[in-house]
Amino acid sequence: MEEMKLQVIELQKVKDKFITLEHKYDISEMNYVEEIRKNKSMPQQIKKLEKDLSFKNPLTGIRKILWTNIIDGRSSLQIIFE
Repeated sequence: MEEMKLQVIELQKVKDKFITLEHKYDISEMNYVEEIRKNKSMPQQIKKLEKDLSFKNPLTGIRKILWTNIIDGRSSLQIIFE
């Protein structure tokens, strides 16, 4: 009878260890899937960043600054002439 109790205790330890390993595996698998999702979205992020770094956006910003300064300068000139 004592031997059966020891076997039950040993079996419970093995079950607990199995549950722990299974939980770690599940977490590892979720992390793996998350990394795959991130890697799949990277090309889109790279394209977006390349588009943002293209010359169109900086030139648009420079044009806005120049036209703002020209308009401000023009009103200053009008005030001076008046």
